Amino acid sequence: MDLHFGDSKPTDEERAAVDALLGPPESSWEGADRSDVDLRWARGGRPARERRDLLLPGLHAINDRVGWISEGALDYLCRRLTVPPAEAYGVATFYAMFSVKPRPATVLHVCTDLACAAAGAAELCAGVEARLGLGSGVSVERSPCLGLCERAPAALVVRAVRGAKNGDLARTARPAVRRRIRRR
Repeated sequence: MDLHFGDSKPTDEERAAVDALLGPPESSWEGADRSDVDLRWARGGRPARERRDLLLPGLHAINDRVGWISEGALDYLCRRLTVPPAEAYGVATFYAMFSVKPRPATVLHVCTDLACAAAGAAELCAGVEARLGLGSGVSVERSPCLGLCERAPAALVVRAVRGAKNGDLARTARPAVRRRIRRR
């Protein structure tokens, strides 16, 4: 992936997700329309560095609202926080619940760590994928530990929705997973 996203533009929904967290951009340096003030000075330095802790919440805001993090959205968030794109991309690709590739708004994360694998995670994934088929609007993704080893295999249904995320941990009896997916 090219880590210079100069040509990529965020969608209105992606901008709204970031702006809901950070407030509207104050200058063209942050993504606002250019004004005469922008021609005189750039903002940055210590105040900009003090906002870097908002990178992870910003990535969550985009992913939760849209379902994935596009190059344009990542670029917009980087400009707003003055974070290098390579650093933000590294964070976005490190966490398994984020995606930098388009995917449906509803995602079933199935834990495939040791306890869940031993309890039938692969069979659960295969069964759900077979029932849903292509074009179902649901993505089944293998996931690292969800922290529910006692209820293995664990699954998490996440729906990207305007304004918030709707996550639902499912006991993985197959009917429970199907009910949670159908609630979209």
